[in-house]
Amino acid sequence: MLVIDGVQIVLNGAYEVGLRKEILDKCMFLLTMIKGTIPMNREIGLDPDIISQPAYIAQQRYTISAMELIDEFEPRAVVEEVSFVVSGGTGNIIPKVVLVYNGE
Repeated sequence: MLVIDGVQIVLNGAYEVGLRKEILDKCMFLLTMIKGTIPMNREIGLDPDIISQPAYIAQQRYTISAMELIDEFEPRAVVEEVSFVVSGGTGNIIPKVVLVYNGE
């Protein structure tokens, strides 16, 4: 979606859908990989130490890492918001990353 002077334009053509899928796939890849596991580019991914931190520290570190990864490796998207949902009885914290296409 583009917003120009308060007017919202939703792009749904074949090219835009393909572009959106490409950007989302790349962002999903970046945000689910563990740093150091990709040969030839060990800097891609999240720091595995985030997992062992207390919840509030893990959330802050994940947010910062997600913003830095997307900024560096997918310049067509910008992280607008990161929120977390705590899973029922397991205590898992599930991140929700909201991205915005920046038009590049």
